[in-house]
This record gives sequence, C-alpha cells and structure tokens, in this order.
Amino acid sequence: MMKMEMLSKNQNGFTLLETLIVISVTTIILSFSFFTLKTFATLMQKNMFLNQLQSDLYLAHSYAINREETVTFRFSRISQQYEAVSKDANKAIINKKLPYSIRIEESNLPSFNITPDGNVSNFGTMLLNVNGKYVKITFYIGRGRFLVEEQ
Repeated sequence: MMKMEMLSKNQNGFTLLETLIVISVTTIILSFSFFTLKTFATLMQKNMFLNQLQSDLYLAHSYAINREETVTFRFSRISQQYEAVSKDANKAIINKKLPYSIRIEESNLPSFNITPDGNVSNFGTMLLNVNGKYVKITFYIGRGRFLVEEQ
C-alpha cells in the first residue's frame, strides 16, 4: 500500500508577504544603482572627450613640428566639431564631432595656427557645456600650452 504523506505546518518556506518584501527591497536597490550608472557613464564620456581633445591637440602640435608645416586648428560652434588642417599640404589631419552631451557655449578663439617651430599664433578661451556643468579650456600663446578647468 502507498502511504500518503501529509503536509505539516512546520515545513520551511517563504510566505507570499516575505517574497514581496524581498522583491520590493531588491527593486529599490536596483533603481538607485541605475541612476548611479547613468551618472558614471556621463562622467566617463566627458573624461574620454577631454582626453581625446588633448591628444588631438598634441597630435597637431607634433605634426606641425615633425613635418615642418603650419597646422590650423579650428573649432566650430555651428557644427559642434573641431578639425586640424595642414595649410601647406591642404590636408585634413583631424576632424571630430563633439558628443551630443557636449556643446561649445562660448569661444573667443575660433581657430589658431601651429607654426613649424611649435608656436601657437593666437590665444583665448573656450567654454564647453557638459550636461549642465561647464569646462573652460584656456589656450596660451607661445609653445602650444593649454589648461582644462572644470567650473
């Protein structure tokens, strides 16, 4: 004969209320982590753009010195991009579009020339809007130095 086992009240398990509480707490914790990841992604995009801009400026500077050519570096507020063009070879060296979250707000330096000896023809500042926060880039006349400041 088969024995039928009866369920006892002492069996271990979770009630519906306990399960709902755990799911609710998990949902709240995950929602906070989503906002943290979004902020982190924005911060990384800004840092990557600023590093890329610095690298491109150094590249244009090195190109001008090594090839003994004048390089024009231009920023465009209308098309939200920057480019470096060799004046002697009439060839584009760099042409980059700014990410959608980064905008050129103000600039008194639309372009400058890097001469074959490495000097920069103009000086000025540029203000970038990065998701509501501002980054100021100051270009100094002379050896092509620049400073990036967060405001």
